[in-house]
Amino acid sequence: MLHLQPVPKVITFDCYGTLVRWHDTVRSAARAILAGRVVETDAQDRSAALADRLRGAAVERQQRPPFCDYKSVLRSALSEALSGFGLSARSEDEDTLLAILSRIEPHPEVPTALDRLRERYQLAIISNTDDDLIAGTVAAIGVPIDFVVTAEQARAYKPDHRLFLHAYHTIGVTKDETIHVGMGQFTDLKVCHELGIRSVWIDRIGEPLSPDWPPHAKLDDLTGLPALLSVD
Repeated sequence: MLHLQPVPKVITFDCYGTLVRWHDTVRSAARAILAGRVVETDAQDRSAALADRLRGAAVERQQRPPFCDYKSVLRSALSEALSGFGLSARSEDEDTLLAILSRIEPHPEVPTALDRLRERYQLAIISNTDDDLIAGTVAAIGVPIDFVVTAEQARAYKPDHRLFLHAYHTIGVTKDETIHVGMGQFTDLKVCHELGIRSVWIDRIGEPLSPDWPPHAKLDDLTGLPALLSVD
C-alpha cells in the first residue's frame, strides 16, 4: 500500500501496453501485412522483427519536429520498418495497420481493476495517439474513462512535458493531485521523474528498470493496483 499525501483525485494511465494488448496487436498487424510476402517458415520471426522495428520507428518519429498526427507517424514508421526487409509499404498495408490498431482489447484484469478504482478516483488516459484512433480502444475497455487526453490535443508526444501539463489543465488538477500508471519507461517514467509526478510502473514484459527514472511502486499488471492505492 502506498501512503499518498496529498491523496490523489485522479489516476492517470498510459493506454497502449498498460491497459490494452498493444504488443500482441502490433504483432498481429505485422503478420497480416507480411502475409503472402514472406515464406511461411519465416513468418513468425519476421512478424516479430517487423513489430519491433515498427514500434521503435514510431517512437523515434514522434520525437522529431515538426509535430504530425499519430496516423502519419504510423505510416512513416511502417514504411521505414518494411524497408528493412526490402519491402515497400502499400496503401493496403497502411489500411490494415490502422484498422487493426483502431480497436485493441484490454488485458484481462484491466476492466475489473478500473471498476474498483472508479469507486474512489476519477480515471484519465494520457496517450501518444489521435482522438479518433483511440476511441475504439477506449470503448473496448468497457469501463467509463473520465478524461482521454491525446498527443493530438496537446500537439506533443510523451515524454514531452507539454502533454502531461495539457492533461492536468484539461482535467483541472495539479500534478500533486494525481498518480500516473504506465508501462513505458522512456515515454512515462522519464517525464514523471522530471516533473515530480508520483508513478506506478507496470512491468508486463520483465524488462530491466532504468535507475534514472525510478517509480514509486512496481507491479506486473493492474491486479494489485486497487489494493496498492487503498481501494478496499
